[in-house]
Amino acid sequence: MTLLRQYVTNFSSGELSPLLSSRLDAQAYKNGAFRLRNVRLRSQGGVTRRPGLRYHQTISNLTYQTEAYIYDEDEAYILLFSAGELRIIDDSNPTVILDTIGSCPWTANEIGQLVVTQTGDTMFIAHPNFMIRRLTRQTASSFSLSNFVFDSSDGMVFQPYFKFAPGSVSVTPSTTSGTNVNLTASAPSFSADYVGLHIKLIDSGGTERHFQVTGYTSDTILVGTLSGALANTQAIVSWAEPVLSTPRGFARTVQFHDQRFIIGGSKDLPNFLFMSKVAEFFNFDLGNASDSDAIQIQIAENQVSEIKAMQSFRFLTIFTSEQELYVPTSENRPLAPSTITVKKQTGFGSGTVQPEEFDGAIVFLTKSKGAVREFVFSDISQAYNADSITLLSEHLIGTPLEIEAQREAPDQMESYLYLVNAEGTLPVFMSIRKETLQGWARYETNGLFKSIVNVNRKMYCVIERTINGATITSLEQFDNSFHLDMATKQTNSTAQKTWTVSHLPNTAVKIKSGNYSLGEFTTNSSGQITLVDGVKEVEIGLSYTPEITTLPPETQLQDGITVGQKRRIVRTVLDIVSTLNVKAQGTKILVRSVTDDFSLEPQPITRREEVFMLGWNLLGRVTITQDEPLPLTLNGVMLEVEV
Repeated sequence: MTLLRQYVTNFSSGELSPLLSSRLDAQAYKNGAFRLRNVRLRSQGGVTRRPGLRYHQTISNLTYQTEAYIYDEDEAYILLFSAGELRIIDDSNPTVILDTIGSCPWTANEIGQLVVTQTGDTMFIAHPNFMIRRLTRQTASSFSLSNFVFDSSDGMVFQPYFKFAPGSVSVTPSTTSGTNVNLTASAPSFSADYVGLHIKLIDSGGTERHFQVTGYTSDTILVGTLSGALANTQAIVSWAEPVLSTPRGFARTVQFHDQRFIIGGSKDLPNFLFMSKVAEFFNFDLGNASDSDAIQIQIAENQVSEIKAMQSFRFLTIFTSEQELYVPTSENRPLAPSTITVKKQTGFGSGTVQPEEFDGAIVFLTKSKGAVREFVFSDISQAYNADSITLLSEHLIGTPLEIEAQREAPDQMESYLYLVNAEGTLPVFMSIRKETLQGWARYETNGLFKSIVNVNRKMYCVIERTINGATITSLEQFDNSFHLDMATKQTNSTAQKTWTVSHLPNTAVKIKSGNYSLGEFTTNSSGQITLVDGVKEVEIGLSYTPEITTLPPETQLQDGITVGQKRRIVRTVLDIVSTLNVKAQGTKILVRSVTDDFSLEPQPITRREEVFMLGWNLLGRVTITQDEPLPLTLNGVMLEVEV
């Protein structure tokens, strides 16, 4: 038998896929884990208990899409999109609905597919099935929703136009000016849905006029008003209709970039880019193609690719159903009609899940939902790469519905990327590119994560749970000072035994007071519990369990590798920091000694603790966990193994 002491892990590679169980040569294996649940990776290495979920309010049991509306650091809002409605919650008081807007155009099937972008106090909301909506903050507590309206002047509307009819089809006006003008097409081209639209006409003299449709006669004849006099009544071949309309569909995605409002594709023109004039977000007049004029360009590749998303980062990046592209610009070459080009970079293709900026890259989900990739620019090759960040942990990626990023916060130096799986779990990714440090863990709760949003670096979740036999949907927030889920903190000037959590009736809850865990209680029908002893402060909520399981320790011996040989973990050394409760393979670490003053609450310990173990098996894994809602940080584990 051989005694090995060199197996050490700090979990900085995160939870690894079972497919890597024989990749002992991989660097990630040395600092990976078999399982990391309800813990978050730290930038220095090691893991810590994930934040608890602070309860804010119970909301209707609906399907939601959450978005952030940021006016400034002091005024920010959580937007809850649901079928036909928009609920608005003030970040400074997330316990109530601030405002509700009804009669919204989005349906239940479109929730999760809405695309939003914001500038100043205005947000634009897009979907191919309805005209872009404009959400405007009127006051600190009221909002309005209206149709996106293009700039207009002298009867002309400055919107994107395109000739959808075959090139040979012409239209002939019955007269050169006025109202009740008949416009006759040489082939069927119209429907009743054209009433109210503007059609762009370029007459034989090169003059542009707009024809506002006021009536429909047949599929070849419209009635309307001309914005000005035409040169004659000759047939006009150079004509176009609005890109965004009921007959042709609406915008697929929207974005702001380089002082332009950009529409990425429409329902019938899925691979076109439409860019407003500089600093005139409602004006898409192509003009004479000067530098500040609007831009209209087709992404011309071997096959038609639907534009799924755009991101304004270092460049304008474009994600389509078949490929990833970008629009190169520089200080000496701004975005202009005469210089614009679109360059293909990679060919993975994207789905409807909107990408996120994270750790110097744009993170996107491939259309097959098989991998999450980071679209990152290389200064050396002057091109984008799209490497997978889920290659080592693909088993954690179920069916992602959302991607959300969180930058460092006042109480947290790490940045995290969150995926919301349709299965209700929350894979969480930590990355520090300069340190080549990255890894995944997974958050779970007593319920299902349905949506997540970052509002001023605070992560809010919509969660569906079963409470007292009923389905409950709640708005909760990850809070590093909490150790329970769906939890509230309460204080009283004098010690008391009876406390109430009305949102958790007839429910098994755990209670924490300061550095003490007071155990598990079951509330009554009013959400009330009675403690044995009175306390001045409590945290009451649902329990969740962190789990850290090491990979099998393997090494090369003189007579061969240890894979497949029985082994025994003789001793486990835990490097713990600021910890009050931890168990290794079921053995609880004592944080207090007989010499402590038990009249004072326990203090977190920072030291190395050893646990001796028994039993032989083929794997030699060790599971570290908790049975109380108290602080836990584990910097690393050393295993002494007998083979």
